[in-house]
Amino acid sequence: MTYDAVSAYTVLFGDGEAPARVTVHGSAEEAWGALDLLVRGRSRRWRARPGAIDEGRVTELAERWRRADPERRYWQVAPHRLRVTVPAIAEPRTVRPA
Repeated sequence: MTYDAVSAYTVLFGDGEAPARVTVHGSAEEAWGALDLLVRGRSRRWRARPGAIDEGRVTELAERWRRADPERRYWQVAPHRLRVTVPAIAEPRTVRPA
């Protein structure tokens, strides 16, 4: 077995009414995009905008959403480095003389 590391990003989002939502993403852009959709989905004032995700803008919107009810609302985007095992698919063979 060999070992490698992969990047993963989790998004934690909750408003106290339902169980927290936790999603896992393969890139930071995907994670910030997921948070953007969650925050905009909870607000009538902010509509989804196509295009590149701006981490600063998403953070600002998420914080404005959280400050409306800071006792119950929370969010987090967290990076992770996961150590994974990679099984050997084939081993080198020695050829026996016939």
